[in-house]
Amino acid sequence: MNRRELLVTTAVDLATPLVVFYGLRAAGIGAGPALLTGAAAPAARALYVLLRYRRPEWFAVLVLVLCVASAATSLVGGDERVLLARDGLVTAALGATLLATVPGTRPALFTVGRLTLTEAGHDPAEWDRRWTASARFRGVWRWLTVGWALGLFADAGLRVVTAYTLPVDVVPAVHAVQWFAVLGILLVGGQVWLRLPRHRDLIFS
Repeated sequence: MNRRELLVTTAVDLATPLVVFYGLRAAGIGAGPALLTGAAAPAARALYVLLRYRRPEWFAVLVLVLCVASAATSLVGGDERVLLARDGLVTAALGATLLATVPGTRPALFTVGRLTLTEAGHDPAEWDRRWTASARFRGVWRWLTVGWALGLFADAGLRVVTAYTLPVDVVPAVHAVQWFAVLGILLVGGQVWLRLPRHRDLIFS
């Protein structure tokens, strides 16, 4: 995902639901309907991705499934806190997806790093050679991917706790701020890990 796509995704999947939720709450709409209406924006984007590219895109499918599940929960009597706790399912699913790639051919964070290297105009062939030849190089990326997965699991647990303990109208804003905080910690922590003396030459030389 390039920078433009990341900005669009963040705006639609994070900012738009917040604006819709608080706008509807200011107009006197209940928290449950406001949350469901806000979720329509990322659901619409996910559906657009699926229809435009005409192939399954796992995150788009995940968003659609969670939005449909939220609507079904609301119809059978689930309250707004169940809808808020849904945010934890998203990050838990992301964490599980990352963790599932660790024993595979290449872990997710190596794939992302390689793509970033390519988009910056560098030849990734040397990284491919190191991946094949160096168990230590492979271990750096596998442990980095595990670290990201654990961070996302922690984020998911905290989201569920805040969904059931904080005032309902506060939770969406807290979850948005929490996402940026967790993402920042994971990005900075990842760079620190890669630049440790025992890793730096192996990764950046």
